[in-house]
Amino acid sequence: MAIAALIGLGSLAPAGDAGETPRSYYVSLGDSLAQGWQPDASGHSRRTNRGYVDFVARYLSRKEANLVSVKLGCGGETTTTMMRGGICSYGAGSELAEAVHVLRAHRGNIAAVTVNIGDNDVEQCLTQGSIDSACVSRQMAVLQTRLPAIAKALRSAAGPRVRIVGLTDYDQFLAYWLRGRTGRKFATQSVTIVGDLNDAVAAIYRRAGLRVADAGPEFATTDFTHRENAPGHGVLPRAVARVCNWTWACNRLPAGFNDHANDIGYRVLGGTVVGALRP
Repeated sequence: MAIAALIGLGSLAPAGDAGETPRSYYVSLGDSLAQGWQPDASGHSRRTNRGYVDFVARYLSRKEANLVSVKLGCGGETTTTMMRGGICSYGAGSELAEAVHVLRAHRGNIAAVTVNIGDNDVEQCLTQGSIDSACVSRQMAVLQTRLPAIAKALRSAAGPRVRIVGLTDYDQFLAYWLRGRTGRKFATQSVTIVGDLNDAVAAIYRRAGLRVADAGPEFATTDFTHRENAPGHGVLPRAVARVCNWTWACNRLPAGFNDHANDIGYRVLGGTVVGALRP
């Protein structure tokens, strides 16, 4: 994978003409959500230009005349690989090191930074409708060690005044609600785990001086009281309906269960981040 996907005017090179509007940079880190992954017609996930990062870039470009969006996200990234590398290729060796390099190189011209990470650490413990509790505890401990270091490195490289937003996760496992009694039990249990994950991530971000964009309330993750329609699936608890309507998790073949947001979901995530970016 290329070091960064660039959107906007110019490149990472410094501006040339003295009269040219100075470039500003939006740096985004994360896993596949930060690359806007969605399944194609054959069911294979591909990065797109319709993710939440692209939504945020469009918002920032209305305020920044010469914005460059630096998309560093890497599908499958965890807090460990973000720090050490090993999945995607970066000139600096890892996604975090690359972000630090860009932030330092353009310090004073950073419009915003966003990050979503940690989901893959813990959600690997929820597979095929079962929960490995020992795995959850182990991975939460890893997260509590790695994520503070990531947040601290971003804050240090960007400077004290740059807006940095950390995005929490929605619960794609609510899609298992559609799979009968056992599936509903698993879906309900997943809410607790994803909620604990989001609480931990949000607390770490805030301690490091980052803003938090909480996806949970927008996706109504804990709302099993109110009901909404999910086309093709009927009337469901709001928490389940929104996952079905805003992600590919309830999708039938060829894509099948796919935890990535769809266009609507990415717009919701983008709006949540924009809300956190505002004063």
